[in-house]
Amino acid sequence: MTTLLVDPFSSGSHYPELLNRLNVPFVSFRTQRAIDSGFAESTDVPNLIADQVSMGDIDEMLDLCSRHGVNSVIVGTESGVPVGELLKIRLGLGSGAFGDHGERFWKKDLMYKILHESKVRVPRCFATFDEEDWRAECGKEKLETLSYPVLVKPDVGAGSVGVRIVHSVDEGLDAVEAIVKSPGFFGGKNPKAIVQEFVQGREYVVDTFSHNGVHQVKAICTYDKHESSSGALVYDRLRWLDVNSPLGVELRRYVESCLDGLRHLEGSVHAEVILDSNGPCLIDLGARPHGAGHPLKTYYLTGDSQLHSEVATVAETKVVADDKPSRIEASIEFLSLDKPGQIRSGCDPNKLLQLPGVISGEIRAVPGATYPETKSLLDSLNLGLIFISSVHIEKTSQEVRAYFRSLVEGDED
Repeated sequence: MTTLLVDPFSSGSHYPELLNRLNVPFVSFRTQRAIDSGFAESTDVPNLIADQVSMGDIDEMLDLCSRHGVNSVIVGTESGVPVGELLKIRLGLGSGAFGDHGERFWKKDLMYKILHESKVRVPRCFATFDEEDWRAECGKEKLETLSYPVLVKPDVGAGSVGVRIVHSVDEGLDAVEAIVKSPGFFGGKNPKAIVQEFVQGREYVVDTFSHNGVHQVKAICTYDKHESSSGALVYDRLRWLDVNSPLGVELRRYVESCLDGLRHLEGSVHAEVILDSNGPCLIDLGARPHGAGHPLKTYYLTGDSQLHSEVATVAETKVVADDKPSRIEASIEFLSLDKPGQIRSGCDPNKLLQLPGVISGEIRAVPGATYPETKSLLDSLNLGLIFISSVHIEKTSQEVRAYFRSLVEGDED
């Protein structure tokens, strides 16, 4: 039998190698959403049998799955979630009782509604606007009734693109208009804008893998971030935490309640949670593995990851670590700019990877190129990220950031 990879990009680009190691046959679909969003950076997709697919192509996709003997579906990145979840349902690999055809896993307003009805804490939703609402000029009246700050976000999106903290009616109007009047991150129909409670607290990510409705936590991390001058949330770093600590257990139980409330049965999930004085609260959930190669770093630290568990499951074997797992402090440093800046001509940004404590990284900043102020996680990824591991993690982090600032024109101090 055969595994289907839907959009094997971002962290999902590592699935082919892992499947080949275990001699698991696979084929791939690439979605139109992957092309429109830029996730499909390469035209070389291993074992590609269908390109530019969308949910409207379901009959053709099911025929291809039948002809290739597909008995499992793996989603590589966010763009593939709608097609992947619909195929799981239609192939009998997920709950067949979803009247929404799996939309609960990628339409945020529906996700929050289902979880609220399941008595799982989620942010309060104050208003949802589409382009027609905006043309009818009904937004200002609703926004004037709110207490600020609030959060404005697209109902469909990725990488914190379009997510803004707003502190006034005018800022809210600008944020909503920017969302509903232009195509979303994945192209196609303009997204809706959700205006919701701004839950203030520390943000955590919980990465899970589920099989037959049984959930396993593969990593728990926390984000350090700051608010930019435009109200965007800029991510500075991500740090790994002990999944068996009291905090880890609390977060694990909460995310399991989210997965059960959504009736998630199969595959990887990346859940973002804020913890405040009232306990955990889901901010976002993606039915796919943690992006940007994060699972490989988790594997380096623990000997397991979402990717390795998913591949081991379809191969009906167990995860085997290459080396004895390490138990050391580690973080991913996301490069960012507080204002537009140019990388110095003649410098070598890849020397960042030679600093003490740096394990690996992906540097995309190009000498001589100018980059905008960082407003989303994807903006940071366009500059680069650095994986560090050190007993002096804070000192190493400061050294990495100071070196990057020295590469930017006018920021050498």
